[in-house]
Amino acid sequence: MKASPLEKQAHRRLGGLGVALALLLAGCPQTPQSSTTPPGNLEPPRSVMAWAVSPYEVRLSWKAPEGLSGPSFEVERKVATANGAFEPVATGLSATQHLDRITSGGKTFIYRVRTRTASGQSDWVESNPVPVPAPCASSPANPPQVGCFGPVVDNWPLVPTYAALLPNGKVVAWYASDDIGRYREMTDVHELDPHNNPPGQEDGTMAVVWDPASGAFEDVSFGNGSQQNGRNVSGQPKGTDLFCAGYTVLEDGRLFTAGGNLGLEWGSPRTNLFDPRTNTWTPGPGPSTPDMWWGRWYPTVTKLPNGEVLITGGTSKPNSQFVEGSADPLCRTPSGRCPEGLRQGKTYSTIAGAPGLDKGVATQNARGTAHNNAFEVYNPDSGTLRMLEATAAEVNSFEHYYPWWHIAPNGLAFLSGAGKQKGLLDWQRGQWTGIWQSYPYPPSGGYSTLPYDAHRIYGSSVMYEPGKVLVIGGGYAADDWSSGELAIFSLNNWENGHTTLHITLAQDANTPPTMRPGPKMRYSRTHLNATLLANGEIFVNGGQQDGGEDTQSIPGYNGREPSGGRPVMQGSLAQEWWPKTVNPATVFNIDLAVYQSEIWKPGENGGTGRFVLGPRAQRPRIYHSVAMLLPDATVWTAGGGGCGQCAGNFETGGLDAGYYGRWYNQPEKINQKNHEIYYPAYLFNQDGSLAPRPIITGLEGLAPGEEYPTLAYNQTFTVRWAHPDPARSIRQVTFIALGTPTHAFNQNQRFLRLEFTQDGYILNVRAPYDGQYGSPNPGGARNIAPPGFYMLFLIDDKGVPSVARIVRIR
Repeated sequence: MKASPLEKQAHRRLGGLGVALALLLAGCPQTPQSSTTPPGNLEPPRSVMAWAVSPYEVRLSWKAPEGLSGPSFEVERKVATANGAFEPVATGLSATQHLDRITSGGKTFIYRVRTRTASGQSDWVESNPVPVPAPCASSPANPPQVGCFGPVVDNWPLVPTYAALLPNGKVVAWYASDDIGRYREMTDVHELDPHNNPPGQEDGTMAVVWDPASGAFEDVSFGNGSQQNGRNVSGQPKGTDLFCAGYTVLEDGRLFTAGGNLGLEWGSPRTNLFDPRTNTWTPGPGPSTPDMWWGRWYPTVTKLPNGEVLITGGTSKPNSQFVEGSADPLCRTPSGRCPEGLRQGKTYSTIAGAPGLDKGVATQNARGTAHNNAFEVYNPDSGTLRMLEATAAEVNSFEHYYPWWHIAPNGLAFLSGAGKQKGLLDWQRGQWTGIWQSYPYPPSGGYSTLPYDAHRIYGSSVMYEPGKVLVIGGGYAADDWSSGELAIFSLNNWENGHTTLHITLAQDANTPPTMRPGPKMRYSRTHLNATLLANGEIFVNGGQQDGGEDTQSIPGYNGREPSGGRPVMQGSLAQEWWPKTVNPATVFNIDLAVYQSEIWKPGENGGTGRFVLGPRAQRPRIYHSVAMLLPDATVWTAGGGGCGQCAGNFETGGLDAGYYGRWYNQPEKINQKNHEIYYPAYLFNQDGSLAPRPIITGLEGLAPGEEYPTLAYNQTFTVRWAHPDPARSIRQVTFIALGTPTHAFNQNQRFLRLEFTQDGYILNVRAPYDGQYGSPNPGGARNIAPPGFYMLFLIDDKGVPSVARIVRIR
């Protein structure tokens, strides 16, 4: 009998081992599946494998059981959901392969095959899950070089602005207490806003869980959020409006949120927990410490090496009565007293050797908003909060809107922006170890009139491998009324918005990081998204360019460089260009959207990498958009807008058509209740067809008795794999934390390469270990991969990734 391709593959890889043993070691899912039919009395097929060959076709192959004369085979298919039902695909097949034609892609399928003869049938054997891409819709489409966007999916019940990938592979997302932000119609969003009088809209959140495999939604709204738009679904207790909250997925699999909305820029002091196993919300963190010290609006939640989470930043309602140094019971510091800097900031920082931040809860801006300078730590095991003695007041340029933190290989928390000063925080001792300002840009770079790394509000920061950070875009134009009329000057978005800053952290906690200019993007961007791909590249999409993509139209602007230094616009020219150039006055003007994506490739240009242009999106991903890597190695891009009826302007307290440009009162154009999937170039062959992918068929050596697949630090574990192409081998094993992005920053995005050895279709993989990436030995593994959930990818020798397995490390 002629050997099948898979049989030849097994002989070539494993030599003298028998074919049956070889195929077993190939690891394809071979557990017979029960069905409503009687138990099988025949041997089932083996090595059932499925892979997409186009958006409309899936190929299957399997090995016939030995010793049967003239068997036939039946094939069935279902969408890969827990409750999905199999449907017949083919019967009476004599061959051990089949090409299944489907109506469209964009879903994940599971197949099953069984043997039949005149004597009976076998049990069913399931294939691996097969994500089938939707057809490319972006134009021009050049998938082999830059990838493509799939079609727009216009079925979202809300504008997804806050999102997290859960351990079950689903995505939880929300906007606010309603679907599009109708609170923005209020001209006074504080005391006179009826939403602030309980039971108001902010006492709940409208939220959904989306399944990328099937495209289905589950409503997980709670509190008054579950009554919006005539809905009454969850029956869960009142809670927080999670608009402008910070969040992360904990080591135990629950989503933890900090803060939320009590009216524009007034943050909530509450914390909340979402359990994906039951799709329920509960108040946090515990009965003994129900709230944070003060409210937080735009805080960041950062996972720490010991499993705790650090809560920083955010704005709040002012508290002019607060007494610094008092024994406030909510200031849960080791000293029992509230640390210096919470009330009015600091006039001088001894750590930075420079002025400190001069704002705190007793100070406020023109809209009556104060800054929360406290650093708090949540312990998931005890359900308690504690406060550090260190505060944000040490950092003069500390940005309270989602500050950018990363855990360094030495275990300290590194502040990379959005301000000019960078710092290292010893969160265990509760003190800063160093604060440094970014280096000026060399005059030869054309930016001698401003510090290179000016304030980068609504840019992004990515730790693309432990100890190495790329800060991307950001910054906005400044406006000034000191002369009695409006003047626009120092257009940081022109000068900073398309630049990057490359940072390499030192192992020594007292040594400044190495900071140097990185490569420039083609487009200036604020409100962008920067997403780590399965291979370590960074996909940059969306955002806004003040003045739009056509910068030639901006007065005083020549090409991509300012002419004659910093242009200043005054009089009628300033009045005309203020809503076009001053962020956040432009956040909902979709004429300023950047549709063209860009891809950063590491390791070139002396280590700072380079950008190449990617495909063009079909919808504007502006302010309130989001992007996240999914387990199938694609990028989900969604949302943008969220301005209610897009006719109110909370910035000025009145109606302002200029705030939305020519899209005033057109919510259907601005509010993006939809998504597009980006399919990276690594999913395609050079001819544009889909590339066959490696398949993870089994994991061994994991901790027994755990609810989730769980690894230990420093251990070696086994990965069994297969591949439709017998000539392929594995080149990389990558480890990427689950995404939690919002407002241009993914709060816990991390990427590692794991070491491994290869023996045929068995990989012996080393989990993150002490000393890796320059971390301390012993004890450093937790610094480079804080406890929690990660996507495990295999990448073959053509650069094609597998579908990830989500695993936990603790």
